[in-house]
Amino acid sequence: MKKLRIFLEANKNEIVNFVQENQRPIDIGNNAYGRLLKELASDFPMGKDGNVLDKAHNELAIAVLESLWCGWLSQAKANDGRYAKDDPENFKQAILMAFDIGKEYSKIRT
Repeated sequence: MKKLRIFLEANKNEIVNFVQENQRPIDIGNNAYGRLLKELASDFPMGKDGNVLDKAHNELAIAVLESLWCGWLSQAKANDGRYAKDDPENFKQAILMAFDIGKEYSKIRT
């Protein structure tokens, strides 16, 4: 995990720029992503105007979907012995570490 932290710290600007400048092509139909996006827009309004569906909602929906999948995959594989029993916690810590590095980076870059 130490190498991941070093990588994220060293590349945080490039990572933030990548997400800021790119819109990933995801169909916002009646699929898991589209339904989650609507739920987030309703339950978690952001900004001064509230309830505005924006890029933050899009990226948060992706992060939530991917995090849930990482939790499921790592635990399912740990349950049947394909992953070490502590791998699910390592997945979780990687996600939390990235979030925390992003929060700290906001002090330098707004």
